[in-house]
Amino acid sequence: MRHVVKLALAGLWLASGAHAQTVDPASDLGQFRTLRGDGMTALQQGDAAKALEIFDKARAILPDSPSIALLQAQVYMQQKRTDDAKAVLTDYLKRGNVLDLAKSSDFTTLWDSALEDQLQANEAPFGAIRVAAALPDFVIAEALAYEPHNAQVVYVSGIRGGNILAEAPGGERQVIKFRPGVAAFGLGLHDGKLWASTAQSRQTEGYDASKPVTSKIVAINPADGAVISTMTDAKVAREFGHLLAGKDDLYVIDNNHGEVLRLTGYGATLEVLVPEGYMDSPQGLAENEDGSLLIVSDFTSGLYRVDLKAGSMTRLLAPADGNLLGLSSIARYGHDLIAIQNGFKPNRVLRIRMSADWTQAESVETLLRSEKLLAQPSQGLVADDFFVFVAKSQWSHLDDQGNPRAETVEPALVGVIKLTP
Repeated sequence: MRHVVKLALAGLWLASGAHAQTVDPASDLGQFRTLRGDGMTALQQGDAAKALEIFDKARAILPDSPSIALLQAQVYMQQKRTDDAKAVLTDYLKRGNVLDLAKSSDFTTLWDSALEDQLQANEAPFGAIRVAAALPDFVIAEALAYEPHNAQVVYVSGIRGGNILAEAPGGERQVIKFRPGVAAFGLGLHDGKLWASTAQSRQTEGYDASKPVTSKIVAINPADGAVISTMTDAKVAREFGHLLAGKDDLYVIDNNHGEVLRLTGYGATLEVLVPEGYMDSPQGLAENEDGSLLIVSDFTSGLYRVDLKAGSMTRLLAPADGNLLGLSSIARYGHDLIAIQNGFKPNRVLRIRMSADWTQAESVETLLRSEKLLAQPSQGLVADDFFVFVAKSQWSHLDDQGNPRAETVEPALVGVIKLTP
């Protein structure tokens, strides 16, 4: 029994965000975590039947949770219920997950050619990209903004140097460099302004923990880097993350509290749109065409649909063929979402086919899966029929403590994928 618990916990990193928040026990994520904990307790007490009953309830909330699936399969194997274990593993692999059989020897006796074929397909390289820009220095590329009709300029935030770079066919220029230890974690273009969400970062040159810096939203003239305006939240200590320059409003993630904030009409006052308690690590933001709906991707619990007119929010279940966890970025393409999934290996770019009203994620299609072309891809955006994104961010060149492994690194890459309606 102890072996089961250890293996299950080891897999939880796949669905853990960078910032753990206070989660409301009554929320979907809160209920899932309570059930998972209760199931683990039942296992430790030797009550496998009760554990399976509880895990079924947890899986109904997060059907794409890899940890729950592997736990269930292991318990079934211990009960010699091979067919049930195989059914769980078939579903697990159908969702695009992978498995190291050397570390999961419990499953070797039931492993057959169908499971192996699906595993090999999930690991195989798929798709291609065109490289739009290569950044040879150690920059740690994070956020993007793009002007396809203005000399095809791609704006890239460099976490290491604390700057924003403009990449164009004619070369590279630095738009702005922030104060020491500060970098932009979100970028967006609206009405001729380059919007950036900034925060202090220990990975940024000049960082000094003894000198805290307030997180800000900054409006910048992209032509000369002049700061047009800045805003902060004087009441709450924020750490701004990903940003979406929407049709009428600006949206930004607060990593400190797991909240989504809105700057209505690109004005001067931030309001809480999604309060703390629902999500662990919100990251991706996408708005529908008329600006009435917002999709938020939480790294740990998947997609949430926010009705901006009704002021309501619902979490979307993953389709039977996909996994909606571990998404670092989402962007709208027609009714669909193009997503970067860097919480699982191999990293991949997905197309999530959505219903027209965004009440359902109907299916998941892999556009790109490659250990060679992708290395901790971070953020991306849709421009016409292309997905422009940071394919190699250089985050993977940091060790477990967040320190550079070496000063000489492989270039950061901005890639482009052709999309079809």
